[in-house]
Amino acid sequence: MSERDLAAIGRMARQWRERVDPEELPGFTARYGRRQQSRLTQDDVSRLIGFSARWYSNLERGVKTPYSDAFLDSVARVLELSGDERHTLYTYTVKRPPEPVPGVDTSIIDPALARFVHMQPHPCYVSDQGWDVPIYNDAAAKQWRWMTRGGNVMLWALTQPEARLQLIDWERSWAIPMAAQLHMARHKNPDHPRLREVVKKVNEDPDARRIYWEEGLRNVHPDGSRRRVYLPHHHDQEFEVVFLAFPLLRDPSYRLMTVVPADECEPYADVEPLRAAA
Repeated sequence: MSERDLAAIGRMARQWRERVDPEELPGFTARYGRRQQSRLTQDDVSRLIGFSARWYSNLERGVKTPYSDAFLDSVARVLELSGDERHTLYTYTVKRPPEPVPGVDTSIIDPALARFVHMQPHPCYVSDQGWDVPIYNDAAAKQWRWMTRGGNVMLWALTQPEARLQLIDWERSWAIPMAAQLHMARHKNPDHPRLREVVKKVNEDPDARRIYWEEGLRNVHPDGSRRRVYLPHHHDQEFEVVFLAFPLLRDPSYRLMTVVPADECEPYADVEPLRAAA
């Protein structure tokens, strides 16, 4: 690769970094404070991608380095690169195109279900047996920005550094119960290829691997759980949310999830529940 090519990708990387507004990253200002300039620094990016500052600095300085796919994909994720930009990043650094993003089976999504998801006022999405997300609404995209990039619920929550910024009390309230869900699903479906792949990737992260094996031996579900999160453009303000989970009767391996602000549930706390007739 020529020095001119390396310099070109360095300029592109700086432009990509400078267009990212830290206020769009939930939990960033709560952890690192507000910035006088609305852009990320190189150190910020290195923290968010989970690699050393030297590795990212080398990219912007055009230093020839054997970049891994994990590094390049983390840069693409944090800097919110488009498909074409991700392709350019790979081509200029490792002289080959990236692996395609895993496809998601959307056969379950009929027009009625799609309409129902999109008409919900709160974050709502469907996830499959491997926790990939074939459909989500605009509210979910605003709260869980990773969904717009074709992410996986478990991989994002258990392995990505930005999840540990957004999800308050990450290990106890989020990672432990989610690892338990994944552990049980893998036990029940040992031959499911996507579940095997997700578990493998989770075990590549040291913290997630420890939690998966030490804390993941319980059968739990998220329905009705209350957890706290940070949201974009709300600085250090904490929000409590309630998760509601529903299986789809036509195929219970899919689950419909909606996330309701806890404070909107309070007016109904004293409402007498309906009871079946004797």
